[in-house]
Amino acid sequence: MFHYYHSGYNYGFIVFSFYIFWIYEEVVKNYLLDIIIVNWNSGLLLEKCIRSIYDTTNEVEFKIIIVDNNSTDDSIKNLPIGRREIIITSNINLGFAKACNFGAGNSDSDFILFLNPDTVIRGNVIKSAINFLVSSPYVGILGVRQESETGKLLPSCSRFLRAKNLIYDIFGLSKLYPGKLKPATIMTDWDHKTSSVVDQVMGSFMLLRRADFVNLGGFDEQFFVYYEDMDLARRMLGLGKYSYYLSSIAIIHSGWGTSRSIMDKRLFYSLSSRIKYSRKHLDKIEACIITLITLLPESIIRIIYSVFIQCSIANALSTIKGYKLLTGWMLKGR
Repeated sequence: MFHYYHSGYNYGFIVFSFYIFWIYEEVVKNYLLDIIIVNWNSGLLLEKCIRSIYDTTNEVEFKIIIVDNNSTDDSIKNLPIGRREIIITSNINLGFAKACNFGAGNSDSDFILFLNPDTVIRGNVIKSAINFLVSSPYVGILGVRQESETGKLLPSCSRFLRAKNLIYDIFGLSKLYPGKLKPATIMTDWDHKTSSVVDQVMGSFMLLRRADFVNLGGFDEQFFVYYEDMDLARRMLGLGKYSYYLSSIAIIHSGWGTSRSIMDKRLFYSLSSRIKYSRKHLDKIEACIITLITLLPESIIRIIYSVFIQCSIANALSTIKGYKLLTGWMLKGR
């Protein structure tokens, strides 16, 4: 059964008929995979990720392309180097989208897996994911179930951004009325226990055909980080292909990665990318609404939440710094 999760986006009346992927076994050794990992000060997380790939991926011909975004730690030096790694270092931080494109430019395989360094591969995840994609011609981007290190299921699918849903989130309405008012992006209202077509799967594990990625021109590099995966999923629809969440196989994702140490910049990039996405994919009125509510009510609510709910002055100061960066970016006419 090929499940479909309705998100409000008009996918049309297309009937999918696929064999269940574990019945339709493919000999994946006939296919080549490039695993692209963008690293920035990931420390031991990167080493753990690489080791998990080698420990579990024995039936797939693969190589690992690591793009290092000017890390200042020893994450690259401590890697268990083998014959399957290509390490590309940059003397500047290229951003996630551009670094992914740089890595993909060195790919010559049938499939590309974009993988976060703070993930751990388990079992036959990669083989099973490739099997599914091979047997599913209308799937353009495949994601899998993601769990914390303690086994907690993590939301890893999103809806395409809309202004009304963002308003629900900012004012807490999507939490007060979860059955009626949907969250703006991350599908926290869905249990993620079933496989389904979705708007977007999280960029921490994205498997796709290299030919499709090339046809789309890769990630849009105007997104330094955040929303580049949503933008790619939106453009994938133009090829008549969809994003699919496969719940039957799972990886471990520690979450946040190395961005915890730069909360102000993380907030800035998230909000600026949100505005860029709305300008690119939504009409002018809706994009303007998203920009306005991002700048004013959301900033105030975030600061109040940091001080009175989280009881963290540090988080409040990071929020103020993040919005200062955003305001400066807006004043420059970006």
